[in-house]
Amino acid sequence: MSYHMYVSNSGSTFLSHFLMDESTGALQAQPDIDMGGAPGALATDSRKRWLFACMRSQKEFVTYAIDRSTGGLRRLSGVPAGSAPYIYVDDTDGYLLATYYGDGAVSVHGIDADGNLSTEPLQWIETDTHAHSIQTDRSNRFAYVPHTMPANAIYQFRFDAASGKLTPNEPPFVQPDTPEGPRHFVFHPTKDLCYSVNEDGCTVSAHHFAADQGTLTPFQVISTLPPDTDMEGMSTAEIKMTHDGNHLYASNRGHNTLAHYRVAADGSLELAGRYETEAVPRFFEIDPTGRYVYSAGQNTGRLVSYRIGDDGVLAKLATYDVGEGPLWIQFVQQV
Repeated sequence: MSYHMYVSNSGSTFLSHFLMDESTGALQAQPDIDMGGAPGALATDSRKRWLFACMRSQKEFVTYAIDRSTGGLRRLSGVPAGSAPYIYVDDTDGYLLATYYGDGAVSVHGIDADGNLSTEPLQWIETDTHAHSIQTDRSNRFAYVPHTMPANAIYQFRFDAASGKLTPNEPPFVQPDTPEGPRHFVFHPTKDLCYSVNEDGCTVSAHHFAADQGTLTPFQVISTLPPDTDMEGMSTAEIKMTHDGNHLYASNRGHNTLAHYRVAADGSLELAGRYETEAVPRFFEIDPTGRYVYSAGQNTGRLVSYRIGDDGVLAKLATYDVGEGPLWIQFVQQV
């Protein structure tokens, strides 16, 4: 079985396209896909019919039909958008949620039966400066928006999947006690736990998740860097968890490593190691099989692959050339 891998290159005008062999993790380069401008964040619906792309240069959200046999993309439509660093499709495939770093806001667009987005957002909510990402929880009833410094908060919303409406939860946000700057986050696959990677503090925060109320309560903050590291030029970017929930990884920009944590039964984290990666790992991803990690170097235009061992240790496999400024990876199973 193979998977199409798309790499969004913010400094180029194309997606790098690979076929991933699930038995080895090896990537076979395919022709680049011309996007007609600089692409940013990517997302797909659950059935992998459509690829949604934030086109940074045009300030547009564009829908593409995916040919899952060849991996080719066919543009369907586009709608005006700001410069969104993160887009997310809810579990019903009915709505595209986005955050706006410069505007300090969140939007919701409707997705029709053909994959087209509503021309105007159904909702636009001002939050605070540096709104960085958005996802819903496993129930699709709540949504969360981390904000890096100076806001230093994770905004908490209730989400109505029937209407796409977001309403502030109570309390409307949770804040670290220290200037951590939450950026991205991941939910545990089976337990009521959530973990955020904190851009400014170079830390990971563990939260208890109240599934009925949809609220987060932090209980641990752990560094991603070795002790006594000079913090000048250091920041974190991405966070991912293995499919079994036993291991968690976070990327260090500047230090240029992936930090690895073991997840205890109570959800607390213990550092297990750090692995060298390409310079400025703004984005990395675990493949759909859960066997491999792919880390993109924003400053090198290269992608490095790793095999995930039974103990969560990453073993480097190969390095591949992509475009300039890679910042997103999206998988689609080939049919």
